[in-house]
Amino acid sequence: MGNNPLVSVIMNCYNGEKYLKEALASVVSQTFTNWEIIFWDNQSTDNSAAIFRSYADPRFKYFSAPQHTVLYEARNFAILKSQGDLIAFLDVDDWWEPEKLKDQVVVFEDEIIGLACSSYFLVNERKEKIESSIIGPFPSGNVLNEMLGEYFIHVSTLVIRRKAILSLEYWCDPRFNIIGDLDIVIRLMLNWKLASLPQPLAYYRWHKKNTGFTSDYMISDELAVWIEEFRLIEAISDQPNFQKIVAKTKWYQVIKCIYDGKRLRALSLLKGVPALSQVKAIVALLLPNSIVRKLI
Repeated sequence: MGNNPLVSVIMNCYNGEKYLKEALASVVSQTFTNWEIIFWDNQSTDNSAAIFRSYADPRFKYFSAPQHTVLYEARNFAILKSQGDLIAFLDVDDWWEPEKLKDQVVVFEDEIIGLACSSYFLVNERKEKIESSIIGPFPSGNVLNEMLGEYFIHVSTLVIRRKAILSLEYWCDPRFNIIGDLDIVIRLMLNWKLASLPQPLAYYRWHKKNTGFTSDYMISDELAVWIEEFRLIEAISDQPNFQKIVAKTKWYQVIKCIYDGKRLRALSLLKGVPALSQVKAIVALLLPNSIVRKLI
């Protein structure tokens, strides 16, 4: 691959004008300069396209989706347009430290490394005052079991070797809008090692318009589909922590039922949920639905 590989930065955008300039500026400021931005505009109706096109830089490559699709189908379309030896992801509401790509590119000199991540800053803008904290560090190597126990990668820290992506039967699963990165990372971990850098190299902006907060707890439905299919793959289902992700999925299903006011259904799902979570669910079931929705 060489010591100066091309990095394709995948940016999927749908009405992301609010934070887009900051995200783009963080790529322009990279100390590693051999990159391209693949900007997949998922039929935005705001000024996102104009903002991106205002940069007179040949490394900025704009693509307009012929029709709006779910996020991980859109990521596949963007990857198809990329040329890089390495593929990085940056959401339009996040941003990077200047050394991000430089620090991560070097780990791919080890040919068994298929993907890399790092610690990151969580910037909480859901409250009136902005708060930040460091999330990480994380384990490296053959960490499939650890990943099933607690998925720890944030997509804006993720870099994948192109050869690793091409080795998969399929790339991002277009059925998923929330867990698409978990799905592709778990499948990559079957044959590749992870390099996790301890230093925080990205900023994840946590706000009320994050996909996870605007999708009616779709994560429970997506994880249920994923678990039923990957139960049949012994290399995954035989991992000790596979049962942890099963229990977590049940908990998400309970929360979704409570949120939707389906209390009897929530009670029927409590079996298999960890004891502390059962207590939390029972307390939530005793509260008026208007309060429960606000708390969730």
